[in-house]
Amino acid sequence: MSIDETNRGDDRSLTFERMTVAEIQVLAETWGQEAVEWGVLERDQRVGVRRLVVRARKRWAEQRAEHARRAERLQFEQRLWGREVLRVAGVDEVGRGCLAGPVVAAAVILSPDFILPGLDDSKKISPKRREALYDAIYTQAVAIGIGQIEATEIDRINILQASLKAMREALIALDPAPQHVLVDGNIRPGSPFEETTIIDGDARSQSIAAASIIAKVHRDRLMVDYDETYSEYGFAAHKGYGSAEHMSGLRAHGPCPLHRRSFGPVAALLRKPRSAVFESFAEGLAACATLGELERMAHFVKEGSGELPVEELRDLRQMYREKRTAIDDTGLRGEERAAVYLRAAGYEVLERRYRGAGGEIDLVVKREGEYVFVEVKTSLQAAGYTPEERVDAQKRQRLVRAARHYLHRHNIEVDCRFDVIAVVLEPGEGEVEHWQDAFRP
Repeated sequence: MSIDETNRGDDRSLTFERMTVAEIQVLAETWGQEAVEWGVLERDQRVGVRRLVVRARKRWAEQRAEHARRAERLQFEQRLWGREVLRVAGVDEVGRGCLAGPVVAAAVILSPDFILPGLDDSKKISPKRREALYDAIYTQAVAIGIGQIEATEIDRINILQASLKAMREALIALDPAPQHVLVDGNIRPGSPFEETTIIDGDARSQSIAAASIIAKVHRDRLMVDYDETYSEYGFAAHKGYGSAEHMSGLRAHGPCPLHRRSFGPVAALLRKPRSAVFESFAEGLAACATLGELERMAHFVKEGSGELPVEELRDLRQMYREKRTAIDDTGLRGEERAAVYLRAAGYEVLERRYRGAGGEIDLVVKREGEYVFVEVKTSLQAAGYTPEERVDAQKRQRLVRAARHYLHRHNIEVDCRFDVIAVVLEPGEGEVEHWQDAFRP
């Protein structure tokens, strides 16, 4: 610092010493982050003045973090906007896991200059904050569409198809129509528009985050209204999810027209007692954690189907379909998390779910000329398995056959290795454990 700058700093110190904390606070609101006055205030003897600096720096850090989050959440939209695809719709649904009420989807088109601090996945935001964001989105959005499928239709076509139908209805309701759609999840709803699926999209896309807010608040308001008609269930509090209060009301009064009669806890109140064979098979299906386990269990059910009434066999088939969908979804989320991890580590992802020679490889990646075949094992909670326990001898043989098929097909004659990545999806953002060279052919 020059002598002139030092003298100016001393002059400012004398000026600030004559001012009250309140007067300094008013003056500081006109300064930018780079103003030299902040450094002078940091040396002030008064605690109140130094706290002004701390609060200002915290505010700037939060602003920088929000700017970074917004930039990350706009990566998908920016690519499309850069190709002059300006009407990008995000679509999301809520209410899939409820026992009562409709499943609701919202579709939202935002303009490229849309800015709304604090916009995030609706599940991460307080109800009060969601309401404020809901109003702001409705005021600023280019277009908003709502789709709603009631409990009777959910029972008829199943919750997955109902969710996709709600999304299609929400997208068709948009005016103007979208040029491209960003979908939360890994299944396209099949609308008339171009669609891109994004796993965890409500946390990775601003448009989908806005749709999740609209859908959540819209459905919550519906359930509060329904509470006036069906007050014995407490819909205003739990919004149709299976809380203790809801289950108590359901057992005491039975299901009302809003309840999804195909959902387990509701169906259990309506159906006759199940056979011991059914209960055994149902318990086995529920315990399956992988597609291999599920297929083995399905084989046992098929062999014992002669002992089951038609309605019980139908319910077991539905349980199988729902469990397969859940396992597929978990596996895809884990593979996506593993791919993100590997890219950050400098790997290039070449293939996902490569099939060949009777085997399947989750990820084929490459770094510094070395090809790596990666088996991804995904779970919802840590289990503490070793690589050998996660990939048995038969699985290793199938992986090796598929890898050789890949190398031969692409005329590759270089070194390769086999890695195992374990992904724990919950709680938090996902824990990743990487075993390099986990086994050899």
